[in-house]
Amino acid sequence: MTVDQAEIEKRFEEAFRSVGLAKTAGSPDDPEEDDDSTEEVESVLDEEDEKPHVEHHAPLVSATSLFQHPDAHPYVLDLLLLKTFGPEFLEWDEETLLLAVRREFQSGFSAINMQKVHAIKALHFVDSFWQSWEVFVPCTMAFNSVMPDFQVMQIPTASQCAISVDTANRVRNDVVWSEEMKSYLEVVHRFEGIFCPVEPIDFITIDSGDHPVDCADVSKRWPDVRKSGRAPQDEGVVSEQLRRLLLVHDALKESRADLASQLALLR
Repeated sequence: MTVDQAEIEKRFEEAFRSVGLAKTAGSPDDPEEDDDSTEEVESVLDEEDEKPHVEHHAPLVSATSLFQHPDAHPYVLDLLLLKTFGPEFLEWDEETLLLAVRREFQSGFSAINMQKVHAIKALHFVDSFWQSWEVFVPCTMAFNSVMPDFQVMQIPTASQCAISVDTANRVRNDVVWSEEMKSYLEVVHRFEGIFCPVEPIDFITIDSGDHPVDCADVSKRWPDVRKSGRAPQDEGVVSEQLRRLLLVHDALKESRADLASQLALLR
């Protein structure tokens, strides 16, 4: 088993700290306490972002709705299940998990949220997410609230890959990315015309080929663009890269805002 009770507590502390929330004693044990809360939550999403993102989706008002809501963050589901049932839940089959959640929370699982749990359980047990695109892709679909299709090949976007990598990093950050996966992520970015990847996929290098892209200039200008949320409007190659990177960053920022608002429910 890759997770023990001490690790569960550590993950809760790190998760709350990462979004600027103070965990109160015992509060994650009673996640339905604030059923009527509709307060918007501001979160600390990036140390270099000047302005925190404000959650704008319909709030997830209870742990019960969390299991049904299509925007439930997979890491929040993971934390809640670990806290409620302990690491033993990772070894349960789907039927056992459904019965346990229905008994504990008087709720069923939506199909997409069950897929999120299957995907995040895989991260706990094996390294395949970081090694094989055949595993990475369905997990990435689930982490982005898209039903995995095991009959038809799905191709994730660069934004979806960023959200998926960000989610996986919260579960485990001790796995080395294989050359196969680096190549796969490079192809995804090249397909979208992105040649200067940024966090959390800045571990790959993209061959720009015949495209005259100055990634040093992109990296120099990127912090200001990220902080302001405004990309340059001129026709230059660097400006185009910054515009495309900002779209990826905005999607990731929104995912992190979802995480922040949902973690607030577990306080």
